[in-house]
Amino acid sequence: MHTYTKVIGLGMAAAAFAAVMSGCGKAAAQAAAKTGDDAREINLTIYKDDFAMVSEARNVDLLDGHSRLAIDQVSKQLDANSVLFDWPGSKAEVVATTYDLGVADGSRLLSRLNGQQVEMRWPSDNGKPGEVVSGRLEAAEQGGNFALRTKDKLYVNPSGTIVASANAAASTLPQLSIEVESKSAGSSKLGVSYLTRGMSWSADYVAKLDSNADKADIECWATVTNTTGIPFPAAKLTLMAGSPNRAAANSVQKQELTEANAKPSSRSFARDAMAAAPSIPAASVGEMYAYKVPSTATIGQDQMNRVSMLGTRSVPVKRDYAIRIPGLAAWGYEYYGSQPQGRVPATLSISFENTEASNLGLPLPSGTVRVYDQKQFVGAATIGDTAKKEHVHMTLSNVFDVYSQYRVVKSKQLDKHTVRKTVEAVLHNEKPSAIDVRVVEGFDGRWTTVEESDKGTKLDSETEQWTLHLKPGEERVLSFTVDLKV
Repeated sequence: MHTYTKVIGLGMAAAAFAAVMSGCGKAAAQAAAKTGDDAREINLTIYKDDFAMVSEARNVDLLDGHSRLAIDQVSKQLDANSVLFDWPGSKAEVVATTYDLGVADGSRLLSRLNGQQVEMRWPSDNGKPGEVVSGRLEAAEQGGNFALRTKDKLYVNPSGTIVASANAAASTLPQLSIEVESKSAGSSKLGVSYLTRGMSWSADYVAKLDSNADKADIECWATVTNTTGIPFPAAKLTLMAGSPNRAAANSVQKQELTEANAKPSSRSFARDAMAAAPSIPAASVGEMYAYKVPSTATIGQDQMNRVSMLGTRSVPVKRDYAIRIPGLAAWGYEYYGSQPQGRVPATLSISFENTEASNLGLPLPSGTVRVYDQKQFVGAATIGDTAKKEHVHMTLSNVFDVYSQYRVVKSKQLDKHTVRKTVEAVLHNEKPSAIDVRVVEGFDGRWTTVEESDKGTKLDSETEQWTLHLKPGEERVLSFTVDLKV
């Protein structure tokens, strides 16, 4: 018999513990009875804010009386307080549950076996089975070091392989164990549902502007992100738009999915979904909307999968060029004379109506809209959850060749509480087409218009706007005089 006393590091200890789990008779097999993973029926209801409900149906073999079922392939971020069970057509009853997060490294795996009887198998040089020694495992609290104690010897950090019972409670994967009481033996269907973090979805819109007409082709994709620690093969998806109140947050640390650890998107199922239905219909569920994907999809771990929600729709849009010149309140009300000339670029916005007349008229989930013109990206904006018949307005970018130069040409103190100012804004349109430009000015709610070159419109108690039509290459001067109360 050989004694090994060489101290090895954590990595070697983990390698030494390539734990060959072995069964220990009928009792152990009964205690570790597995569910049938090959026949899982998976339904995923996914919400937007790192939150989902997993519902599965699995085939299980029950014993007459007491059984212990180990349900593997469950989320490592599940809420253990939310687990529900049902037994269609069976009189079985779940009497206790245990959720095991599993162990992530060799040292923690050793700690699970601390004090238990194990076997140590040493390798051989002749290809025959190596020497086997039985004893009690004694693991250090830190560093991954361990020893094997027999009746007469102590093996410190032996380099063999530890062999433990399959019933040793040393799972490396998240596992949900249940104690079941059944009035008869046989196969049954077990339904398992739970809430979990680590899964979410987002709506991503693409809008392709028509350069020659006031319309855009709009489509929407749903991107599903999975960081639960497990894949969900052939799952049925329901995407929820809305934010349900959650009584308590999951205590498990959230794992962020970044570009560094995200695998390439899997899109094969998206084409199948499109073949069945160009757009996913929305069904009202309470105060939210549910979008049921018509085909099944495999949602892999650390993957971002996309499915088409809204097929291409040609939608009338309105382009809006707006210039907001600095408010007079920002310049001060006291008399300074003429102000330095400034330059303010216009901003481009587009808007549309979510109506059937605009080829839409359906609930639109919140998300990011990326806009392209002649296959070039021109800007992005976010929209909130948008009901039918709602107006959508999105500001995209600054405009290179539409701008204003402004200055205060006169400023006079009329009395202790009133200043009269005259503002001049020169508008420039260097585009090859005619456009309408809105000029917006804020007055901090204390002004009276005395004179203006173009008729303005009072938007609210603090804002007035003017809309001017500019021909290609045209310059136009907008001027107005106001009395400001100080």
